[in-house]
Amino acid sequence: MAKLIMIMIDGISADHFEDYRKHLPNLDRLASQGTQVMGMSPEMCGTSCPGRTSIVTGVAPSEHGIYGNYIYADGGFRWANPYDIKVDTLPALAKQQGLDVACIGYGMVRPEDCTLYHGPWWADEMLMRGKDAEPLPADMNWQKASRTVDPQGRIAALNAETVEHPNHTPEFKLQLGMLADQQLIDIAAGLACSDQAPDYILLEIAITDYFLHRYGPDHALTRWSLRTADAQIGTLLSALEQGGVLDQYNFAICSDHGHAAMTQGLYVDRLLGDDVIWSSEGAVLLIKPDSPEQAEEVTRKLLNEGMAVWDTDFMPVEDSQQLLAFVVPEGSDISFEAAVTGTEGIYGPSKYQSNHGMRPGTRADYRFCIFSGPDVPQQQLGEAQNIRFAPTMADILGVNTSWEARSLLEKN
Repeated sequence: MAKLIMIMIDGISADHFEDYRKHLPNLDRLASQGTQVMGMSPEMCGTSCPGRTSIVTGVAPSEHGIYGNYIYADGGFRWANPYDIKVDTLPALAKQQGLDVACIGYGMVRPEDCTLYHGPWWADEMLMRGKDAEPLPADMNWQKASRTVDPQGRIAALNAETVEHPNHTPEFKLQLGMLADQQLIDIAAGLACSDQAPDYILLEIAITDYFLHRYGPDHALTRWSLRTADAQIGTLLSALEQGGVLDQYNFAICSDHGHAAMTQGLYVDRLLGDDVIWSSEGAVLLIKPDSPEQAEEVTRKLLNEGMAVWDTDFMPVEDSQQLLAFVVPEGSDISFEAAVTGTEGIYGPSKYQSNHGMRPGTRADYRFCIFSGPDVPQQQLGEAQNIRFAPTMADILGVNTSWEARSLLEKN
């Protein structure tokens, strides 16, 4: 059995990393010394919750159940949460097989599936009705996933900084998001260098996605966020080296999706009306029609705008049978959205400069992926399916799984 630290860096495509890696010395070194995958396929939909879930399950959304940031439940679309996952995650399997698992800020993992758990700093965004007198059950699940579970006081013993809540001060969210990411990395470094070092640590650097949404992939501030993410990984590597444990840990580093400019919005509420139940996943639109007649009318309106019908086989069967999926035209910069205040018509400016959830097959949605460390060979691989990431981590950790997908490190 080998030890492993997994780090998800939000929103970084394979091409974006490759184009900018000369400015990212720590990631460049890890990629050069280990196994680099030149493009890990996106999910359909290629958004945050499906990506994060596939990273730790090794099966497709049709099996694990998280096919969008929003899933259809209880008569409407709501945020997916870790308790919606229909299969065992790798952290759960690792814990069941006796490994010490520390989830430090990674989303879409249940606290009880880990030995030690600190929720993601962004979890309060998911609490749709969390402050109401009677919150939805899904909100309660995100409340559980936002807490810290430290039964032995291992985090408390580090005397680390309290992790910031960037959403509580929106005017400083980007800066405080960077700080929160670093604080979680500091906790992970302290645990790895402690007398009770975890076997498997899960981390994420989330704020890069926020910069991409606001400024787009080519803006100087987005580049600053990437350089910061790389520097934060450098602080982790330095701490492990100073603690004499760097050679004990392997690294699995990837993104949950890519990003692309989507500067134009198709205002779904104005096109389809207020009676239609829908959810936007960027360039993918999901609809729950209330009748065959409404399904026909919705399809007609969207096809008239040049949108395309998409197969719903990426969902579990029960969802596939009741939902419709549409995608934007190939090469389009359109995102499905609600109308922006002060605009007229069914088209207008997008809420974001850049977005995820692209039309399937879009190269910008292929994710970067690196494995590095003492138990990882030096090699460069071509494109790979996203479901092979979790089996590769399981291979490194020595965890047995029932997944059909093979490790990327498996010799032919």
